[in-house]
Amino acid sequence: MIDLFRGWPVRSVATTVRLAAVVCLFFAATCGRSAEGIAPEPSETVRQIKVLPDQAPDCTSLKTIADSVTRGCKTNDQKAIAIYNFMQLSHYHRAYPNEPGGLPVLKEINVYGWSLCGGLHSEQSALWRELGWDWRFVGWDGHTTVEANYDGRWHYLDVFLKFYAWMPDSTAPGGRTIAGEDDLNRDPDTLIRKAFTLDSARRCVYANADSPASGGDSVNWRAPSFLGCGDELEGVISGLKTHHGRDRAPGWSGIDHATGKYSADVSLAAGFSLTNSWDPKEAAWFWADNNVAPGHTCPAYKDTRNDPGVGLVLEPYIKSKPARSYANGELRFDPDFSTDRVLKSFVSAKNVKHSKKSLIPIDDSKTAVVEFQLSSPYVLTKASGSATHEPELAEVSIDDGRSFKQIDFRDFSDSVKGHLSALVRLTFRQSLAHLRVQAVVQNNPGALPYLSPGKNIVNVSVADPKALGDNKLVVTYAYQLGSRSKSSEQLVEKDEEIARQLHANWQDATTYAQKTFAAKDLPATFEIDCPTPKGQYPVYPRMLFVRREVLSPTSSPLPLPSGAVAAVVHPNEELASLPNPFLIGTEPPPAGKPRQTKTMRISLGDSEYISSKIEAGNSGILRWPKNAGEAASVVPSAVIVDGQLANLPSKKKIVAARLCVPIGAAHDKAAAQLGAALLKKPLEKASPLDINSLNDIAGMVVLPKQPTDAAEYKPAKIFAIDVTRAIKGIASGEEKFHGFALRIVPNRSVDDGWTVRCRVAPNDKVYLELDVDRD
Repeated sequence: MIDLFRGWPVRSVATTVRLAAVVCLFFAATCGRSAEGIAPEPSETVRQIKVLPDQAPDCTSLKTIADSVTRGCKTNDQKAIAIYNFMQLSHYHRAYPNEPGGLPVLKEINVYGWSLCGGLHSEQSALWRELGWDWRFVGWDGHTTVEANYDGRWHYLDVFLKFYAWMPDSTAPGGRTIAGEDDLNRDPDTLIRKAFTLDSARRCVYANADSPASGGDSVNWRAPSFLGCGDELEGVISGLKTHHGRDRAPGWSGIDHATGKYSADVSLAAGFSLTNSWDPKEAAWFWADNNVAPGHTCPAYKDTRNDPGVGLVLEPYIKSKPARSYANGELRFDPDFSTDRVLKSFVSAKNVKHSKKSLIPIDDSKTAVVEFQLSSPYVLTKASGSATHEPELAEVSIDDGRSFKQIDFRDFSDSVKGHLSALVRLTFRQSLAHLRVQAVVQNNPGALPYLSPGKNIVNVSVADPKALGDNKLVVTYAYQLGSRSKSSEQLVEKDEEIARQLHANWQDATTYAQKTFAAKDLPATFEIDCPTPKGQYPVYPRMLFVRREVLSPTSSPLPLPSGAVAAVVHPNEELASLPNPFLIGTEPPPAGKPRQTKTMRISLGDSEYISSKIEAGNSGILRWPKNAGEAASVVPSAVIVDGQLANLPSKKKIVAARLCVPIGAAHDKAAAQLGAALLKKPLEKASPLDINSLNDIAGMVVLPKQPTDAAEYKPAKIFAIDVTRAIKGIASGEEKFHGFALRIVPNRSVDDGWTVRCRVAPNDKVYLELDVDRD
């Protein structure tokens, strides 16, 4: 400014002040214009407003994500799992959310939160890159995977299938490391088949070394679950066999590592607020070139409700959404017209002055024009405005002021949808004493700064506190507290899903925490306590919204939800917490005290072959139609095994139960999956099979393809089906035993689409084998 006046003739102080004011108005009207690609903004914008609880991920950059989710990790394997867990929290399966010209990973994480395999693995590898690791994309038939290179070898973590596996490594901490695809392909039997078990009741897979039952006498409730969307171990093995090509690309399928011009920073001028919510608004989503609302095709949080880490973070929302989906927030402009400072909230003002708490034309023979910017890290999906008087002309620019389009100010959603920023221009003649603009934005709820049970230390900062001036920054959290009447150990002990809102409730009342900061206060921290009633167990709060407002000295914050109560810890409450969700799976399972067991054998009754036709006997080929088209040509059949289980040990003493089935022959073209279903009622002899009664599969085993050098097994080969949960239910009296039905369970990942068959040896007995406590 001094250089600007240099060489001017000396004038009075008053004249100089008037000249300075003219120059300031000129700068206000023109310097808000930006270079191409950078949104214009008011001169007193408060930049990089960050509100971050200490236990939540920091999603303002790829670097801050990688650093925040791996805090506390001691090894690279732990860091890889922490990033894997973050991806489970922040993403679900859906088609690619591509944008013309490519979509930066950072934007995808903050705005969308869904993709298919290549996109998810592009995001995962972008976070690996921030840790200094190399990566490579590896193709399977119909699937794109990615591997990380650290500690001198490759490691495979699949955030789409939800799977990784450990392998022995004497050079790694704890003597193990996460296996790579080549490692798994060399020995799938040891590293996958024998290392994992399907939990048919929970419909997920656990590592045998880190399962709910691996803790000995204690319950290992922190055991990570795998393949939660329904994929299967044999499918992983068959997919690995097809892997091909290794490509170190900087992104995949239009989702790019490079952040480019995108910024996740929140910047607001006075009169603006940004509210991010964990809930969707109806028809307020954006997905380029798609007419279907984004959402996970697996209903009821199937993928996370057995997850003892991020599944618990997502648990509070199960009943409010049928499946994981998008969420919305609101960018609001509600300037304070009480003083002439209101002009600083606009990008530019032409022929405008402040008078009597309103804006009016300086020259009333001409129109007045103001421009303001709607801008945030989240795409706009809807927008509407109101003013004291309908403006003579309302226009919007989505190219930072280079061109404008006329709009209906009452609803200009179609003009801004899908854009991160929009410059709005209003032309008026009458006074402007009220202006309110409400823009709905789309945000990924899995990337928002959530609160955790217990004590939360919330960090608040801005790029330059002086930019706040005499204004104030108000931060508000709104949420609903909850608790559980049973512990995690009790849930697992009863074979219940750990993150499905079982025995848990959340309050209807809204709790809020609100803090106001002046420039001198920043940066700052404040605490939000999320207590649990004594005698209950902690759950994550159900987050409603986090809001930041930049207010003039005379303005008040936006209203709180009706009936909201301030956060406080009552005498009958305590600050109980849960483990860091990103570290679940990073530590070896608790060793526990090994259980001393003995094995006992229980004889069952005779077996009877039966089909859906009226035919019975003690032998026959088991088949099952793999689809409706085979219903007429493939007759479903089963082998029924009955008997008495009256003198079982107690449920607590039963460690494992196996149904041992003698197989005389399997299929000669492909492996087959044999299942054991519990009969719901006694079956009458020589009666036709009701195929709909055999869908409750208690356990399964894979029968390998029959050896080419033998038409049958001589003697019969015993295959064991894990039926532990079913037998425990019978031992406790929760179930009655009416017999087992052995049947083929079609599974393309096992049988390669063949209509497979097997034969239970007719002259050998099916029996039950129990491992029970010696004590």
